[in-house]
Amino acid sequence: MTIEVLLVFLVILFALFLFVTEKLPVDMTALLILITLMLLGLMYPDAFPSVSEGLSGLSNQATITVLAMFILSAGVQRTGIIDRLGRRVFSVVGNSEIKQLLAIALIVAPISGFVNNTAAVAILLPMILELSHRSGTPATKLLIPLSFFAMLGGTLTLIGTSTNILASSILRDSATPQDIGLFEFTHVGLIILIVGVVYFLLVGRFLLPVRNNTESDKKQTDLFLTEVVIEKGSEFIGKTLQKSKFAEKNDVRVIKLVKGSISFIKNAEEKEIEVGDILVLRATEQRIIELIKRDHLKLLPNFDEGAPSRPVGSGKIIKVLLRGFTAFHDRSLDEIKFWQRFSASVVALNIGQIKSQRLGALRLKVGQILLIQASVTSLRKIRESRDFVLLSTIEDEFNPEKMWISLAIVFGVIFCAAVMGIPIVISALVGVVAMVLTRCLTTEEMYGAINWEIIFLLAGVIPLGVAMQKSGAAQLIADLLYTFSLNDKGIFILILLYLVTTLLTEVISNNAAVVLIAPVAISVADAMNVNPLPLVLTVMFAASTSFLTPVGYQTNTMVYGSGNYRFFDFMKVGAPLNLILLFLTTFLINYFWPVTGV
Repeated sequence: MTIEVLLVFLVILFALFLFVTEKLPVDMTALLILITLMLLGLMYPDAFPSVSEGLSGLSNQATITVLAMFILSAGVQRTGIIDRLGRRVFSVVGNSEIKQLLAIALIVAPISGFVNNTAAVAILLPMILELSHRSGTPATKLLIPLSFFAMLGGTLTLIGTSTNILASSILRDSATPQDIGLFEFTHVGLIILIVGVVYFLLVGRFLLPVRNNTESDKKQTDLFLTEVVIEKGSEFIGKTLQKSKFAEKNDVRVIKLVKGSISFIKNAEEKEIEVGDILVLRATEQRIIELIKRDHLKLLPNFDEGAPSRPVGSGKIIKVLLRGFTAFHDRSLDEIKFWQRFSASVVALNIGQIKSQRLGALRLKVGQILLIQASVTSLRKIRESRDFVLLSTIEDEFNPEKMWISLAIVFGVIFCAAVMGIPIVISALVGVVAMVLTRCLTTEEMYGAINWEIIFLLAGVIPLGVAMQKSGAAQLIADLLYTFSLNDKGIFILILLYLVTTLLTEVISNNAAVVLIAPVAISVADAMNVNPLPLVLTVMFAASTSFLTPVGYQTNTMVYGSGNYRFFDFMKVGAPLNLILLFLTTFLINYFWPVTGV
């Protein structure tokens, strides 16, 4: 072993130590690795990356693809389609963690079999975060399964991942060429996927951390109380709250049901809804905006009898803090006559408990926060009034007019990559430009959608693979594998190939691992006079099941930043699954394609 190879292994061990202990932020650790490699490159230019090679991680296809997918995902989410899909999924799976895991598997795995699984995760990531927010299930319980199911789904077809296509092309160009069919190994991939789903249902879900997502926590605490009256023509009339799934469909919490002079709280879900019934709801600002737009629902009918349900003209929803002691303190909205005084309607109150039957009877206090709907003229008066502090104007976070445009762009990206053979990085970048040109996203929203911590993480880790190849460290592993493989036959060869490939994939990219190990597998097959197909398939499956670290596969990296995970969480959940698949995959491959002489 040369000094250069020894230095590479020391850098890898030091990097793993920092990643696991998290003594430094992950992106800072990655930059430290990058700087170390480039400094070593000045001393050992033939074994370590040069400055240009070290910085190549910033322009690497994997880095740019992940960056583009963050933007495409934001464009789809901005239109509200993910929000709608999340509501539909939640109305089916509810708060059941088992049903949520099954729903994720059934959605992402088939998609990943035909499109790039990185794209599939990017598109579904906002939906899973929304599902987490709605159900109260921590995002840490759902995002690792999303990534792992996407990887397992990628093993269903030849076009499921780029590693599959790469391994197939290496075999096709070898001395003993073979073509791998589109669905040639689908039955093995399906068995592995089912085992992966069962693993999460029985074991994996208990190993996943329970850690709240800070953004989700903020959403949960920023809630307002409002009232709606059920009008004639509503789809909920004649149904109970439970059967109609009113709360799930509108993403609100029903606090009480008021029928005339009678209020129902504990048994409100069991009561049949009638015209004129009033629901007291707790909801976020965005949900209140959506309720205002709903047909056959009227907000706050008795806050002020003279107020229209929707102000005429270009109404704005604003958040205000009450500061006028004389105007508001210890007075109810019924007494204030808000519309008559300010030409605006109160639509919601930020208050903890209800001490009266109706919100209009609640006594206000200086310092409380209200949501108000006002025209442009009224807004100017409120801004100038000494009775209020204008906190913000609430904009609708969704842009449904662009829904079909954004979906067409995303499907166009997928079609170009999956059918036309255009590299995913090119089609994704075209999609980014289209998102901005069609105004699905503004340039500010585009830059804000990128998780820069993840981008710098990839940029810092990718040059490590360059160092392994230039120094000869990767070749040393390949030579050892070749030597050991010659001493035995049968399934042992497949197990050894799988083990080395999956461990190598955690350090270098999955494509680099295939490029390195697939030719070795073919050479071993030629030397032993056995069919190379099962050996290449083993390398292919091992490179596509990288469960041990958040940097071993792009989908892991994406959910790592969104799920508030720690580096060790992936190893804790992924190691048992990797061990199961090590033996299961090699057994299945050897069963269907026995390692026998050609």
